[in-house]
Amino acid sequence: MQLHKPILLEGSPGVGKTALITALGKICHRPVVRINLSEQTDISDLFGADLPVEGGTGGHFEWRDGPLLQALKDSAWILLDELNLASQSVLEGLNACLDHRGEVFVPELNRTFRIGTGDTQNRIFGCQNPVRQGGARKGLPRSFLNRFTQVFMDPLSVQDLQWIMQTTFNLPEKWISVMAGFGDSVVKAVSQLGLFGSKGKAFDNLQTLEH
Repeated sequence: MQLHKPILLEGSPGVGKTALITALGKICHRPVVRINLSEQTDISDLFGADLPVEGGTGGHFEWRDGPLLQALKDSAWILLDELNLASQSVLEGLNACLDHRGEVFVPELNRTFRIGTGDTQNRIFGCQNPVRQGGARKGLPRSFLNRFTQVFMDPLSVQDLQWIMQTTFNLPEKWISVMAGFGDSVVKAVSQLGLFGSKGKAFDNLQTLEH
């Protein structure tokens, strides 16, 4: 939290990347705006666009802020989820937010919005799953990754899973042990051994896991 650079968390699904940022925001009394990125996300989805006015006359358009621009105005923390699914155009549009400029220029408004500092600081976080876990993820350019301080999160251990279930659900110890062991097996099969799911198929080589 003492670092001024954006933070990028990388780890397998379910390790608590998003939950960690949300919890930190709650402790610091700051709203967190989560923006899920994908290959279909356009830069206008983040910053805003001129859209038809609901109930207005035909051809009447009005500017509507996107979630990222609105978060800047509200001094909120910004969480860019699934960062390595974003298109190249979105990455280029985010560059000015992440580098030394710390600003967003919106041509349609002819205005520049700066990343807040001090009491109104906007913190920017990114989350992504490892590239090897498939799902059309790609390795981000080194020049883009250098904008962040990267933090790698280890998969949850069997003990972690058991503790979570013990403190969340009222279940017999035997059930918890079996469920935690199964969850750990799935994580290892997908993220470490790549036995299935790496090529976008959900159940290829599933018999290997059953053995």
